[in-house]
Amino acid sequence: MSAQTIALSQIDASDRLRPVDQLTVDAYAAIAEQRLNEGLSPLIQPIIVRPTGVGYKLISGAHRLEVLRAIGRKDLIVGDDVVIRAESDDGARDSEIFENLADAGLTALDRAIFLAEAKRRYDAKRGEARGRKRKDQQIQFDKIMPETGIILSERFSKHAAERVGLSDSKIREAVHIAKALDPLVIPQLRGTMIEDNQNELKQLAELDGGSQRKAVAAIRGGEVKTVAQARVAIGVDKPKTDDLQARIYADLLDRWSKASNKTKRQFMADVGLVYAEKDEKA
Repeated sequence: MSAQTIALSQIDASDRLRPVDQLTVDAYAAIAEQRLNEGLSPLIQPIIVRPTGVGYKLISGAHRLEVLRAIGRKDLIVGDDVVIRAESDDGARDSEIFENLADAGLTALDRAIFLAEAKRRYDAKRGEARGRKRKDQQIQFDKIMPETGIILSERFSKHAAERVGLSDSKIREAVHIAKALDPLVIPQLRGTMIEDNQNELKQLAELDGGSQRKAVAAIRGGEVKTVAQARVAIGVDKPKTDDLQARIYADLLDRWSKASNKTKRQFMADVGLVYAEKDEKA
């Protein structure tokens, strides 16, 4: 009995939250080729799709799908290359979000985007439940975090923290970053050193959209390496001066205030001056 297959061309992988990284595809394609040479299935974990009536919609595994395409796989073996699972549009999006959030290789930028979408969907579902006035569903109201002013459900952040393995505060921060980043900036962040640095992304998100675009342009152009440096380069912050003489002067004043009268007299004599003593202990 021959194995069931579906054509790769029947799979729709559009409308994904996370773009495919070609370098990742190339690396995994080499591994897939090696597995084939050893008589194994090219993928360690199959992709997951759902039937749509006219074909299939990808649920999870966009990079793996491109790996199969890269190695010339046209017909996918059900069970080895692909798993078919019946899911609604809503359920498929939830699966995409949380299966990606479980990926250890997810960048800080993509993690923030997935968490923000998960939070948006959570709020929408909770709103629907409120509208139905279901008594069997515990609803916790959003609270305003005083340190940020962000309205965020504690229940969501705790649930997400358990799923992702981050603290509540990091979850809240990531959601805020995704909401505050200019949509035009997000594609430009990919491939930069700050893409996987949540602290850098947080600093960038504090800027307005125009300043964000200028800052990322400066980083991509090699003019600067960090957001702090970019803020100076685009004129948002003034450069910090390191005046050696000013530091020496401040140090002298500090030491003078701690010196005894005897030490002060000796110092003044050494520089050819006379110390006018005050009523202080020698």
